[in-house]
Amino acid sequence: MTGRSRRRSRIAPFRAALRFARRDAWAAKGRSALIIAMVAIPVAGLSGVALVGLSMVPTVDETVAVELGQADARINMISSPDPSMIQSPTRPDWHQVELDSAGVPVNTRVDAQLVDPVTLVPADSTLIALRSADVTIATATGITGMPAVEGETWNAGFQPKYVLRDGRAPEANDEILVTKAALDRLGVRVGSEVTVLDPERSVTVVGVLDAAEYPDSKLAIFGRLGAFTSDTEQRVGQDDFYLFGHGLDWPAVEQLNQSGAVVLSKSVLLNPPPAGSYQLQASAELQGVATTVVTLTAAGVAFAVLEVALLAGAAFTVGARQQQRTLATVASVGGYRRTLFQIVTASGLVLGFAGGLVGVALGVTAGSMFMALSRDGSAVQYWGYHLSIPILVGIVLFAMLIGWIAALVPAWTASRLDVLAALRGARRPQAVRRAGRRWIGISIIVAGVAMTAGGALAGTASFSAPGMIDNSSLYQLSIMLVLAGPVLAQVGALLVAPVVLSALAALVSRLGTGARLAARDVVRNRSRSLPVLAAIMTTVFLGTILLAFFGGSDQASRASYERWNAEGQIMVDLNGWTDESTQVMYPIAPEVSTMLRDQFGAKKVSVLSGVHPASPGTTDSSPQPLVALRPEVRCDLVSGPNPAGACDAPFWLFSKGTAPQIWTGTVDDLALILDEEVSADAQRALRAGGAVALYPQYVQDDGTIQIEWMPASTLVGDGQNQKVAPLSTTTIDAVVQQPAHPIHFGVFMLESTAISHGLEPVTFRVLASLAAPLDDADYDKMWGSLRSLTGGTDLLARYEAGPGSTIDTSGWALVAVAALVAFGAAAVALGLARADGRRDDVTLSAVGAHPALRRNVAFWQAVLLTGTGAVLGGILGLLGPTMLALVGLLPFAPPWPQVALLVLGLPVIIAVGSWILTRPAEFEERLQRTLN
Repeated sequence: MTGRSRRRSRIAPFRAALRFARRDAWAAKGRSALIIAMVAIPVAGLSGVALVGLSMVPTVDETVAVELGQADARINMISSPDPSMIQSPTRPDWHQVELDSAGVPVNTRVDAQLVDPVTLVPADSTLIALRSADVTIATATGITGMPAVEGETWNAGFQPKYVLRDGRAPEANDEILVTKAALDRLGVRVGSEVTVLDPERSVTVVGVLDAAEYPDSKLAIFGRLGAFTSDTEQRVGQDDFYLFGHGLDWPAVEQLNQSGAVVLSKSVLLNPPPAGSYQLQASAELQGVATTVVTLTAAGVAFAVLEVALLAGAAFTVGARQQQRTLATVASVGGYRRTLFQIVTASGLVLGFAGGLVGVALGVTAGSMFMALSRDGSAVQYWGYHLSIPILVGIVLFAMLIGWIAALVPAWTASRLDVLAALRGARRPQAVRRAGRRWIGISIIVAGVAMTAGGALAGTASFSAPGMIDNSSLYQLSIMLVLAGPVLAQVGALLVAPVVLSALAALVSRLGTGARLAARDVVRNRSRSLPVLAAIMTTVFLGTILLAFFGGSDQASRASYERWNAEGQIMVDLNGWTDESTQVMYPIAPEVSTMLRDQFGAKKVSVLSGVHPASPGTTDSSPQPLVALRPEVRCDLVSGPNPAGACDAPFWLFSKGTAPQIWTGTVDDLALILDEEVSADAQRALRAGGAVALYPQYVQDDGTIQIEWMPASTLVGDGQNQKVAPLSTTTIDAVVQQPAHPIHFGVFMLESTAISHGLEPVTFRVLASLAAPLDDADYDKMWGSLRSLTGGTDLLARYEAGPGSTIDTSGWALVAVAALVAFGAAAVALGLARADGRRDDVTLSAVGAHPALRRNVAFWQAVLLTGTGAVLGGILGLLGPTMLALVGLLPFAPPWPQVALLVLGLPVIIAVGSWILTRPAEFEERLQRTLN
């Protein structure tokens, strides 16, 4: 036999198996549609995420267009010349210099001047400077602040980074361009005049400019260099310099680095240097983000494989059982076991391929619709429509793979069938389960819990301080363990599930004939019961763990949010600043109070006085009061994203800022500050000449607050770091009444008490409670009113809306997605179970069972299987967040309404739907054949 003949002989059985699979899929359209749907659900998710995710990653050409327009490079001078400076070729903000042991640059001096970039580029090239600024401008309803850009943004060389959409370019400093959103906010049209403040002058809007990186809602204005800052000269170290007419390759960029510049070069972006050709240390932050994304993506893919394997595996088991006679016939005419194995696994390939195609089509359609509906007009939100055909082909092949994997166990079982029994049509009795499996399952559950706990402890060890990851590898390992532990526990739960179902069946069987029949069927036919339970358990598990993580993150964000005053209140500080950094107090408290009442309907208004802290720039040694904290209260600042992570109290208690520590007023004023009634102890303390501390860290062991009179020069600037003994100390009896949330108020007392201790309170703040939050028009009106009262000076005004919460929207969205997946999984699994139990339906109909009985059986089957699966999935889903909460890495704050709906409400909805949709089989001649 030739080599070609041998290859044909090996391929022929597989080709025959594919024909069997294709014909069987077409013959059993219902079962095939269920399997295709089950494969298509995760594939659609992967395809949609791939489309949206890739569209958020820019290509080189898109980066050049948005960052540079048609410029050859952007140059930023950040330091004096340093021969050790090196940058990332594609991310100039990622740069490094040689440092000494204290972290100080070795080759630069603080007082050294920056090099003018004009001297670093050829004379025949062009440099255009752009400068960012902030502008106060009058709107249709008042005044507001807007970001501004000075420089020739309208130059054709900046397209498509900046595009002049309407009008013309400014020709003088009294002409400006605005974005479309700013034009609407100003309430004018092109050609109209608006008033720019500080200094006040009229300018003309001559056009509308679109910035590629701005969303459609972005407010911004544009003008010539110096139009807003009055500085028409290019400023090194402040301006961004865009180079035209001369490309910069990588050696040129390295040379500019040594001159103290970082450069984003078009030539380098298009032709980056080979990796490893430059000595730039890896970014732990970027590596951590990338590893986290890869870890979470792998977890999502693993979940998809597990879900499909459970459900599609059950479907293939049913299909193989219904194909017993066909498979037995093949075996009887000389078919090998491997041939039977190939026939069943080929079904996995065929249906996996079909599910992959359907899923990719659905995912791309859904992803496209999501991008169209969520697009905000910014070019950096979705850089383009990045539909990657190779990735989509890979996803389809992945679908075929998981279809093949799902068919492995049914194929192995089918290849060992009893040929004679199958030809007779005999049904295989249920195999007796060994009791040892429950102990194996319990052991696996314990191992999963231990793995999760180990991951949480590893996460704690990876932090050197709150918010500061010291060991990124250990941190990534902890993430994988925290995610893998509950997944492993699910495997153990599936082995223990028959015991749980048996116990529940014993209870449910007392609730009627339908419940008793359902309980017996669930316990005796585990091959079709466990896939239903497993599918719901994995779906609810994923939804619950995500809800718990989202809830914990949301709670952590809310806990770290700084409130200046109670929620629903607005504060207006009456101090302003001169150009010499000197505070000026404006005696306009009555006018501000009236404005808040008349314009915004303030219900309660208080005028608060405070003991004025030392002003910046103070150099004398005049005594200034400082409320001392308890001796054990510390704040060791750390580097990283959370510098106050090691503080024992809110960070502002340690900060000697410009707002008073000590406030004075009446009992009603304190009630407004606290946003609650003043306690009886606090009222007695105030009447007795004492104080009320809003933080226990201020009250010493003897029940007093200590006011230390410090030299004024030690409370500002570099003097804050000096350890100086107080000039004198005053003690005042005090009690503690803490607000519901930490706010920027320290100690409160009556004005008479403050004066009696030598303190000099001044009218400092107006605090008011509003019935509704302020919108943009309200803010514009308020800023305009305040400037009119101060003669043009801006005051600090802040409405406290409280921290935003994403769990209310994202949580319900997640529940909706999980519910859709669960409904699909339940429909597939219960449909397969009903198909496999068709003979039981016919038997019930044959003996004259009432249609309501079959509906009751379906209802209680769904209750037992989906209810047990949902509860197990919910418990295991909370395992990881619970462990992280026990070690203090994440608050345990799952959104209980959403969790309850997912764990308890979802099984009820599925059970009711199963009762409604169940149609009992009627005993007809065609059904008689099912019994035979």
